Amino acid sequence: MRFYHSGIPIAIKRHRTANGITYDPQSKQKHGMKFEFANQLRQQGYLKALEGPIWVNLDIRYPIPKSWSKKRKITANYKVSRPDIDNIAKFYFDVLNQIAYKDDSQVVSISSQKRYSDEPGIEINLFQMEDSMINEHAVTYKEELTLEQINYIVKKANRLGLSQRQLIRVSKEEDAEGSHLYFAVEGLRENGNGAA
Repeated sequence: MRFYHSGIPIAIKRHRTANGITYDPQSKQKHGMKFEFANQLRQQGYLKALEGPIWVNLDIRYPIPKSWSKKRKITANYKVSRPDIDNIAKFYFDVLNQIAYKDDSQVVSISSQKRYSDEPGIEINLFQMEDSMINEHAVTYKEELTLEQINYIVKKANRLGLSQRQLIRVSKEEDAEGSHLYFAVEGLRENGNGAA
């Protein structure tokens, strides 16, 4: 699962209090980014949030200051000034709540870097640990899908539910044989004895 946002990465701000009421000064910003990330999730074919423990990789890229000399721009590497890397991570983890996962407490491992780049932004890659998903081949096609192939895909998706598997994602791979549709599914198919 991958998310990307271009521009200057955002760090979380503390909640504010006015007239005895505490509020999040970034709520509108978070809401807009939630919409953007939800669209990215749909484009990747994911149908539900990840469950269980998650490993996250963050690539945080800040613009190289224009005032720097050419030599310094060439050697620019890691950004060692504020904002702190954990404050940046917390902002995006909050945004991904209820989109990529149910709660950011599921994040159990993080790898991240904060650096300078000609292409500022943030790239977030999430990986489900103890992955219980498997890919089930749905259909291979060379040109457009026929009505018969579409009907087969629908029937197969319905059968997955009957075999105690949950459809998580639909993906496509291409090779010399044609295009292949896969269902990423989670759960166990039981045999006649009830064993997995």
